[in-house]
Amino acid sequence: MKKSTLTLLLVIVCAAFAQAQYLNYEIIEKMDYLRTNQMTTDKPSTTVAQYKIEGSPYLDDAFVNGTIYTTAKTQVVEVPLRYNIYNDNLEFKTSDGSILELAHPETVERAKLGETEMIFTNYLTSTNNTKSGFFKVLAEGDLNLLAKPDIFYQKAKEEAAYKEAQPPKFIPKPDEYYMQKQGAPAVKVRKSKDLDEIIDAHKKEIYTYIKKNKIKFKSAEDLTQLVDYYNSL
Repeated sequence: MKKSTLTLLLVIVCAAFAQAQYLNYEIIEKMDYLRTNQMTTDKPSTTVAQYKIEGSPYLDDAFVNGTIYTTAKTQVVEVPLRYNIYNDNLEFKTSDGSILELAHPETVERAKLGETEMIFTNYLTSTNNTKSGFFKVLAEGDLNLLAKPDIFYQKAKEEAAYKEAQPPKFIPKPDEYYMQKQGAPAVKVRKSKDLDEIIDAHKKEIYTYIKKNKIKFKSAEDLTQLVDYYNSL
């Protein structure tokens, strides 16, 4: 009887905690947020003019109704969103059909674009500088697995001997994978040795798991499996 009562109490407490976590976000009118965060004329956009450019700078050309969770713990719902890989920013469509870019992406904690979930967070560059940007979330826990979409803008090529002129184009590149400990910048992972500067516990188990399961660091599926295993330890 005591065991049943304790179990029921734990269920109630967990449900209350989950509800409190959800209610931590206050739903606000989306236009209030978008008006104060739209790209203004005095802050020039880095957007490349897209006429006569082959390819696409977007993760998905189509806008999807999404939700923005802000750092102020507000929730902006039903916003037509898409992610511009080249500019590393979110674009939104206003009620009059205008397409604008967020002037303050740092106000975004998390964004859901259909089935894709993204966060705006710090990460280390190849020169060990800290930058901020958007990442797709692949796995979460004490250790997060993030994917950084990448794209190359190739300038137009003039006509030359035996070569026709070529228009500028966006060329998609493979995602780059990052791992992130809670409270730390995300770090790019290309090989097992990169984990040395990320994880400080369970190293023996992790390296054994990598070897045993032949984890490939270019595979999102393999890395998700690895991070899920780490978070289960």
